[in-house]
Amino acid sequence: MQDPEEALSVEDFDPRVSAISVASQRLLEQLGVWPDITAGRHCPYQTMTVWDGDGTGRIQFEAAELRAPALGTIIENRRIVRALFDALADSAVTLIDGVRVSGWWQDGHTRGIRLEDGQTFGARLVVAADGAHSRLRQWVGLPTREWDYGQQAIVCTVRTAQSHRYTAWQRFSPTGPLAFLPLLSESGDEHFCSIVWSQDTEEARRLMGLDDHAFKAELERAIERELGAVDLVSRRYAFPLRQRHAKEYIAPGFALVGDAAHTIHPWPAGGESGLWGCSCVAG
Repeated sequence: MQDPEEALSVEDFDPRVSAISVASQRLLEQLGVWPDITAGRHCPYQTMTVWDGDGTGRIQFEAAELRAPALGTIIENRRIVRALFDALADSAVTLIDGVRVSGWWQDGHTRGIRLEDGQTFGARLVVAADGAHSRLRQWVGLPTREWDYGQQAIVCTVRTAQSHRYTAWQRFSPTGPLAFLPLLSESGDEHFCSIVWSQDTEEARRLMGLDDHAFKAELERAIERELGAVDLVSRRYAFPLRQRHAKEYIAPGFALVGDAAHTIHPWPAGGESGLWGCSCVAG
């Protein structure tokens, strides 16, 4: 499986990326999809540098200290999704595409779904993976706890004057964290990064209203020019940050997974727990 095109500019990368931890990599290896995912663009990172913008602290993690080849791998989300769908297509799973789920039904110990084209499917267990605004969750009647962070996340791809040095950079400020996540083109160009910049809503709106020249200047200041000048910036996206957590993940014959169960703040927080980075973009 190859990427749709070689990455020659900042616009060629998917603005949605995830940092796959070693634990998540093992899961994808067990599913047999890791070779397909890493057959195309991906960037292992050996170092993580985190610091406080007020100058009160700085910490650095090295893969070598853990005797590991990498702390994690930055991968465009579309590559992960494509590899998983390709694996499903080659499995015994029946895929039904191009039709919406229109309802939920229950009859004794059997539950199921109705599709807009009139088809119905029953099962002893229905698993809902239909996103943050899960209609199945609502139909089954599982309540959620929700609150707004009062922030927006800005994501885009940049090209910097200096190499990212296979390092994930994260700087905290009073109005929110900024991360530069290293990307790697097919030619081995080490100057591309995906950024996730969480800011208070009004500040995020101000940043989104800037032209590219002014936005690049703000980025350079915010990251303290750790990677030199920001030469290029792609189209920017911003989305509100909101916590949504189902109070219960299960009901008789029913289970929630993924964003249908909970959505979390996407600012980078490394570790063995799962994905690191931005996993959604408002269209």
